[in-house]
Amino acid sequence: MIRKLLASDFDGTMCQRYTEDGYPATKEVLDAIRQFRADGGLFGVVTGRDWRWSWYELDQNGKLEFDFIIPLNGSQIYDRAGNLLADTTADGNADFGGEILVRALAKRCWEAAGDTFTIVQNKDRYFFAPDLPDGGQKDDEQFFPHDMLDTIGYFHMAGAISDSRERCTAAAEILRKEFGAYVNFLPSGRSLDIPPAGIDKSCAIARYASMMNIPARDIWTAGDNYNDIDMLKAFHGCAMENGVQAAKDAAEFVCRDLVETIARIRSSEI
Repeated sequence: MIRKLLASDFDGTMCQRYTEDGYPATKEVLDAIRQFRADGGLFGVVTGRDWRWSWYELDQNGKLEFDFIIPLNGSQIYDRAGNLLADTTADGNADFGGEILVRALAKRCWEAAGDTFTIVQNKDRYFFAPDLPDGGQKDDEQFFPHDMLDTIGYFHMAGAISDSRERCTAAAEILRKEFGAYVNFLPSGRSLDIPPAGIDKSCAIARYASMMNIPARDIWTAGDNYNDIDMLKAFHGCAMENGVQAAKDAAEFVCRDLVETIARIRSSEI
């Protein structure tokens, strides 16, 4: 039997709604994933979430069976046991027109994308707001002083939170022209994810598949948003019916949910 790999986005794909007990995947989805793995397949989540949020959602009470987590849009790769298999960072101290990159990026994100700028280092996330130069509490979130940006050094992903999907998508195009040599820009709803240049979900999936000796022809992906487009194009892509049109246009198939996606994979001779 050909061994296949399925990499699924989390929000909007594996998790389309929360169940009554608070778990993000329905019993039908969990059963489908369990059967896929029983057939010898490798299943994992590739997401813009960081490792902490991903692990918390996936490992609740051992309900979900999975083999890997690719958080931060591909900046890291973890196995089921939480071992770090691959790691890519951006240099926050790189020179950008006489200013360090992370400072310049924060300023432009505040202007173009929204009022919240984030930095993720390993498993830690830091929030910065333009109106809180000394840090403080706002909207039930702890913001850090701007001086901390000078001590960042490196980051796995930056980000911004916009007030609308449209503003987020427009900001990605604007900022990519300015900072594209240093970082990538991946809009996902109102969140703008900013991994290192050259990093996206597709390259991380390919890297993990190479570790597992699985060729590209046996890789399947499932997603629903703009930051899933690269992986939907690169492999056998299944876009969700509830997803953005651009994701559907990029995919090989359109499916109702992950249950239908896995059924298609199991019945496919590709």
